[in-house]
Amino acid sequence: MSRGFSILEVLIVLTIISLLSALSFFYLSSHQRLFKPDEQMLKIVDMLQEARQRSLTQRETMRVEIDLTQNVVRLIDENQTNTAEDDREIRRAALASASEVKMNERPPDISVNPPETLSVPPAQFKTSIYPSSSGRNVCTLRFRRDGSVVNEGTDAIGSNATAAGMTLFIWSPKKEESNVSEVARAVTVVGATGSVRVWEYEREARASNKWKDSRRAGVYGGGQTGGGGNGNLSNGN
Repeated sequence: MSRGFSILEVLIVLTIISLLSALSFFYLSSHQRLFKPDEQMLKIVDMLQEARQRSLTQRETMRVEIDLTQNVVRLIDENQTNTAEDDREIRRAALASASEVKMNERPPDISVNPPETLSVPPAQFKTSIYPSSSGRNVCTLRFRRDGSVVNEGTDAIGSNATAAGMTLFIWSPKKEESNVSEVARAVTVVGATGSVRVWEYEREARASNKWKDSRRAGVYGGGQTGGGGNGNLSNGN
């Protein structure tokens, strides 16, 4: 007849289980932290791509707001009227906190931008002039029905908007050194065409510019042409 387990044997088993659980939690938490820039990048790319497709098919200006104050990205239909009252939020996605993922600047430890062939300056975050995000720190891109992308303009209906390419850096800082990136990604939007491309920073690459096309997400909308870059634009609808 079996005598069962002694208290000592049970305690040893429980101790081993506790140690394994603690180690698993540590590694899972570390990996989740490293995946956050990729998750955030894909959320934003998905929103930008939807804005572009809707603007072309619905023939209306679609606005994307990347809001650092509320840590969200919004897709807004501006409709075809010259008023802000009928702007309609289509959807939004929550973003990670700034302590986990930064987007307001290029990582200080990286000195080069992704090698886009057309002009894609760093994303500009400003105090929003639109009712949906008034007073918040927002980067605004407006996808027009001709395929081009413009900025927020000078008022709530986008008057005097100009063509706006963008490079948005998405990176996680190291815990022990916040000015050094642990994982770095970038999203570029070409103002003239509205094409969206994603980039990964590969530290082990031998090239002088270590930004590489992300083969996981690919290139979006690269074959379209648009009519951007023609100076001052009114509402853009």
